[in-house]
Amino acid sequence: MIATLIGKTEYEKEKELYFYSNLEALMAEKGLSIAELSERTGVAQSTIRSLIRGRLKRLDSISTGKLTQFFQCKLDELYAMKWE
Repeated sequence: MIATLIGKTEYEKEKELYFYSNLEALMAEKGLSIAELSERTGVAQSTIRSLIRGRLKRLDSISTGKLTQFFQCKLDELYAMKWE
């Protein structure tokens, strides 16, 4: 994942990298429900729920691509990364 590509510091070697979605805020800005976003992007409702709900260890590149294209945003606007 990204951690492998950029390398880990000594501090990070003891931690795991997690991704947190900003999807709920992006949806609220456009007044979209999960069902509407799913219909308009082709991303499964279950995937959208998972993104909204919790911390992720991996990102699905297809869903991420569809969402960044739909919201016309960058990866770091859709996800926040945190070492825990």
